[in-house]
Amino acid sequence: MGKIAQGAFGGVSGTVGNLVGSSWKGIDYFRIKADHYHDAHTEPQVNQRNRFSGILGMCSLLREEVINPIWKHKAVQMTPSNLFTQVNMQAFGDDGNVGDWSLLKLTVGTLPIPFNMKIADNPDTPKTIDVSWSTSQLSGKKREDDQLMLILTDGKGDWCMMTTLEAYRKDEEASIMLPYEPGMTVHVYAFFASPKLDRFSESFHTEVVLS
Repeated sequence: MGKIAQGAFGGVSGTVGNLVGSSWKGIDYFRIKADHYHDAHTEPQVNQRNRFSGILGMCSLLREEVINPIWKHKAVQMTPSNLFTQVNMQAFGDDGNVGDWSLLKLTVGTLPIPFNMKIADNPDTPKTIDVSWSTSQLSGKKREDDQLMLILTDGKGDWCMMTTLEAYRKDEEASIMLPYEPGMTVHVYAFFASPKLDRFSESFHTEVVLS
């Protein structure tokens, strides 16, 4: 049984009807008890928790090498990890795993992604991909020294970032050997970075089966 002292706005404690009396830092207050219980284990709630858990796991793996140095340039009044989570929640399925790798954005930024970006397996050279693109949308020598970089994953928790490829926007093509074995399926995310590493493009995704 609850007690009310000095009227409804005096000292309160315990429960009176559907009112719960308590005190916080010397301030007495009432809360109204819910007249029914919301099950926190409904299917939509469980699915949302699974998605959130999955993306937090990805954040922990990519935070130091990808999220903090790249996403900090776009995050406004939030952490880079929070922005990454907000943008990429749509890529995760109800089981907490990535449901659509093409929806996953691993980099964001203001640099343009080239026209006609293509990534394909090189059937003549084991474990190698060919990357090509066009710079025709850029006038003159603008942005020609932006560097091509890759983020790779086998989709099973192994991640690799390749940042020293010596391939530049002006080259319009590159052949790159990947650190994966023939026959493996690899998700390739290509993007460009400025020479000072203070500007980036969005990532471009392709799924490749290596020869």
